[in-house]
Amino acid sequence: MIKYFAIAFLCLFAVLSACTEAQEEPSTQQLINEIDAAIPQAAKQDDQTLFWKNMLNQDRYASDDVAKASINYQIGKSFAPINIDSAEIYTTKALILIEDIEGFEKEKTAIYNGLGNIAQRRSKTFLSSFYYHKIVSILDANPSISTISAKNKMRFYLHSAQSNTQIGLQESAFELNKKAANYMDSIPKDDYLIFRLYAQLSFNGYKKKVDIDSLRYYLEKIEQNSNLDEHNIFYYGNKARFFVHNNQFDSARIYFQKVLKLKLKNEYDTFENRYINYCNLLQINIKIGKISEADSIISKLSEMEKDTSLYLSLPSRQLFAEAMMNYYYQVRNFDKYHEATEKVLDLKDQMQKEAEIQAKEEMHTMYQLEENKKSIKNLNQSVEATENELQKTKYFLAITILTILIILAILAILYYRQKSRKLQQEYEKVILEQKLLRTQMEPHFIFNTLSTLQSLIRFQEPKKAIDYLNRFSRLLRSNLELSRQEMISLEDEIETMDNYLGLQQARFEDYFTYQIQVPDGLEVDALFIPPMLIQPFVENSILHGFDGEQKWHIDIKITELTEAKQLQIEIIDNGVGINTVSKKNHKSLSGEIAKERLEILSKKYKIPTDYQIFSEQGKGTTVCLKLPIIDGFQQN
Repeated sequence: MIKYFAIAFLCLFAVLSACTEAQEEPSTQQLINEIDAAIPQAAKQDDQTLFWKNMLNQDRYASDDVAKASINYQIGKSFAPINIDSAEIYTTKALILIEDIEGFEKEKTAIYNGLGNIAQRRSKTFLSSFYYHKIVSILDANPSISTISAKNKMRFYLHSAQSNTQIGLQESAFELNKKAANYMDSIPKDDYLIFRLYAQLSFNGYKKKVDIDSLRYYLEKIEQNSNLDEHNIFYYGNKARFFVHNNQFDSARIYFQKVLKLKLKNEYDTFENRYINYCNLLQINIKIGKISEADSIISKLSEMEKDTSLYLSLPSRQLFAEAMMNYYYQVRNFDKYHEATEKVLDLKDQMQKEAEIQAKEEMHTMYQLEENKKSIKNLNQSVEATENELQKTKYFLAITILTILIILAILAILYYRQKSRKLQQEYEKVILEQKLLRTQMEPHFIFNTLSTLQSLIRFQEPKKAIDYLNRFSRLLRSNLELSRQEMISLEDEIETMDNYLGLQQARFEDYFTYQIQVPDGLEVDALFIPPMLIQPFVENSILHGFDGEQKWHIDIKITELTEAKQLQIEIIDNGVGINTVSKKNHKSLSGEIAKERLEILSKKYKIPTDYQIFSEQGKGTTVCLKLPIIDGFQQN
């Protein structure tokens, strides 16, 4: 009896002991609370890293991945000011431990934010944007989550908005700013985040081209919350951009000067930031015609560029190159202007190549992170259940192949974009050459036109003078408006040619006639061609094709070649023709430029183009242009 009683007692004792041990096993949330409570204690330690490492080695936390992730994050955080590599290693360990566990949004957002900040310090903008977007996904999925404070929610949205701005996604950044604004009422009115929010709204709103009243409101809020010099650098900069947006260049100039006068001893007072602000001020001085002040700033910037001990990024150098391009255009030094334009294009090429390299490197980093996570997961699962190894291997191979296919697809997209960008740059170069050629022709034409107008007035022919002046004004207006556009409607080009020919006809006292033939039913307002394509050939017919000994005629025939999807434009005159010998020894600059423009159009729209000249001495000349039919939909 005693024996059975003793056995029962021992069994009861074992059960009670097991129950007691089970009750003493802490929950994940209890462990998280202990870690959070230890943060103030760790802050008082001389070696915070050692404090957290000792906690990580305790058996109490060994079996809980969430607790281990939180401690690894604290170790990474303690390393951040002194060793960025170690900070990244421990924070990445934390992410691998916790990412696939459901819940614990507070801990996950803190870890993502830490990795995003590390990527920012390494200038890996795409990678930082990736981590901040992870936080936004969590917040968007559960806006009312209570474990994350309103202040942290606002901070996370602002971090994500800033990274989107850095990679050129201003519209997305502006929407994130608006989400951050939802938490303004939950934090103190003098908190720095309020100032940061309005500074971002102002900058991204300017890029997004919001209405003037909204930009003015943001600036007023920035001013109300600016109480330090490092705040003023944002306020003055945004104020200057506001005045530039509003074409108030004198006011913009004042605020750019204020930025340069600030004496800051922090991350904002960098060599590159001062370089950028000088570039902004230079652009403004060029716009308002203060050339002497522009010369002084150019000297300053040139000296800064010579300092090889300090680094200047390609975007900053591009700002100076673009300013110099505008400067040389302002002072009419077209040789230097062309050199500056080539430099801008070269810098854009370099920036594109650097962006592609950076994107590939950061993509590789993300890929390696995913691979590390998978490897660790596979090891843990192999310990728990080796029978699933084959299935896991297949899954791993499928993900790897899919990732490779994605990388190949991205590389193909990057290649296509690079090719398209190169084609666009070639087109812009040809357009620039055409405009330069036009600037050489127009002064002589304008002088002759004004002389003709003066003659009409002197000989008291007011009706002809008014008609002539009307045509001249319409031609000037259309030249100013249309020459800035990449493509113009055929209707606008016909009207421009009609005005031009009418002026020349009046100037040469009707010794030639002209006719512009357009087939019935051709929708000239819906078809588009490059500007200034026909005029050089018409001008050549008038100036070089007629000798003034008889009545001459010019025909401009426009034909739609439907099957070939081409528009044919013929400029036909019955002039003296082109001398065969001179034709071999001389190449027309306008003709060469037109040929290059047609070749670029052919590449862009995948439709053949053609440019031919048929001429017989003494019988006239025909110029035949064939270009793609471009409707309004394609043009946009």
